[in-house]
Amino acid sequence: MNDPNVFSNPCAICKTAEADRLCDYIVEYNRNPIFFRDYQSFKESVEHGHDSTCDLPLCTKCRTLINGADLCPYHYEIYKKAQNLPEKLRKYQRKSKARIAQEMLQMSKEAAE
Repeated sequence: MNDPNVFSNPCAICKTAEADRLCDYIVEYNRNPIFFRDYQSFKESVEHGHDSTCDLPLCTKCRTLINGADLCPYHYEIYKKAQNLPEKLRKYQRKSKARIAQEMLQMSKEAAE
């Protein structure tokens, strides 16, 4: 194992390589409100929000890349768990997503008029 003091910015996980990225997992949503009634409110909040991320220093070997975001091992496990929502809850999720898609379609039609 390399001496962690060799690097000015060691990877927090392996401590044997230089960290060249940070964990992008959002740990705090700085939006008001956190929950939204419609997609338009959510979109505006995302565009103007200042969310806080984990920022754990990571090397290329210790990070997992998900949709362009670097995740530390801890947050990657949380991400995987979130992908496996129990089936009894998925039916509610599908209904919600269908409603959001319908709202988006309606807004795009109204914008086109």
